[in-house]
Amino acid sequence: MGLSNSNLSALRVFTPSSILDKSLKFFEFLRYETKAFRDEDIVSKDDLLDAMSKSVKIKQAAKAKKSDIAKQFEEFAKNLDRTLFIKNTKDELTEIKWKRIDDFCGLLRLVERSDERKIRWALYHIFISGTLKISKDNIAELLKEFKIKNLEKILAKIIKAETSSGLDAEFDGKYFVINHEKDDKIVSHYLADAIEEPSRRSPGELEKEILELIDEGSYSNQEISQMLVVDEGLVSRTISKLRDQDKIILSSFGKRGARYFTTNCENCPFGTTKASCRKEALSYIISTFMQDFGLSLTANDFDSIDANQALLKIKRIVMMARKEKNTKLERNIGENLTILLSKVVDKFIEIETPDKKSPNVPEFKILGTSNLANLPMLYQLGLKKGAQGGIRLMDEMLHLASKSIRKEDRIKIRKQALSETNKFLKNIGLDEKDSS
Repeated sequence: MGLSNSNLSALRVFTPSSILDKSLKFFEFLRYETKAFRDEDIVSKDDLLDAMSKSVKIKQAAKAKKSDIAKQFEEFAKNLDRTLFIKNTKDELTEIKWKRIDDFCGLLRLVERSDERKIRWALYHIFISGTLKISKDNIAELLKEFKIKNLEKILAKIIKAETSSGLDAEFDGKYFVINHEKDDKIVSHYLADAIEEPSRRSPGELEKEILELIDEGSYSNQEISQMLVVDEGLVSRTISKLRDQDKIILSSFGKRGARYFTTNCENCPFGTTKASCRKEALSYIISTFMQDFGLSLTANDFDSIDANQALLKIKRIVMMARKEKNTKLERNIGENLTILLSKVVDKFIEIETPDKKSPNVPEFKILGTSNLANLPMLYQLGLKKGAQGGIRLMDEMLHLASKSIRKEDRIKIRKQALSETNKFLKNIGLDEKDSS
């Protein structure tokens, strides 16, 4: 999900030591003990101080009389103004963003429970000041009140996690070096996003998102966790609840015993009958193929598709295929996705120089790897169609060049092409058997 701009702003203004000083108590007072003021966005400081004087937590934290609490709160209010949570005037707090205050208060308690969150906050706080080469000693100094013992180990863990996701940085045991521009906003999110929990969805919202996801395919708990950016333990508990309600069913087992789930068509969580759902999906797909391609299909053409979820997924793909592709954004996506996916394919194709015995026969090899199966399904299908078309084109070219290429060379070329192509298709899970 990523941190909100308001929480990033607050993490910049406040320091990790805020968890230990009066700031956290003031935040919690504003969150839990201001019910009488919640309907207002302008509150008198005198009214707030009167309420604070009755707060046991504030008195315990401040250990001071009302005048001292007022002085401490004034310093806190100045910082709160810098975060844009309030506007601080001499006698009042105005333009109060109660929801932002509540969110950041909750975030502080999250940080309190985790050394890694404290270290990430320190990294972000130092980076945002304009420092790209952050020393371990500097971090330790900022966090000295917490007496963190395994600082180096946690820094190594952070660098491993974030560099694998795209952050250009390194840690040599002494310095955490960020190889980005000082004003590169994405760095802040690499350093700070993990401070917040992956998801703040309510249970009902999560159930709805999971049902919508698995109504167009089968997914494991881990896949759902990754796609919805939510803790896998929470996903597991939600899946168990949905199974108990008979809204989803176990569709199959995957590698290493992973369980895959889809919605239950016999007890549709969306209140649709199985036949009605199938009819709606077919109607959309069939009419689209006629309108866009002039291709006439009937329901019989889809008899081999057993699951409604598969039809719904095809419907979604067809729907997205109709989207305008010539906008600036879509062109940029297409161009860069082509480059990225081509890099994957090119990595596993090797062209060798022709040998002396057969100078007309270039050698090419497919370096076998099951990693190709991770390519997007539509791209895999395009590769399969391209491979089939390539074999047919090669046959035609060999036929036309039969007078200039020896028969044994032509046979060798075709045999090798079929072998390597089938190896390639097998690696992406789409074998193409030689039918000749």
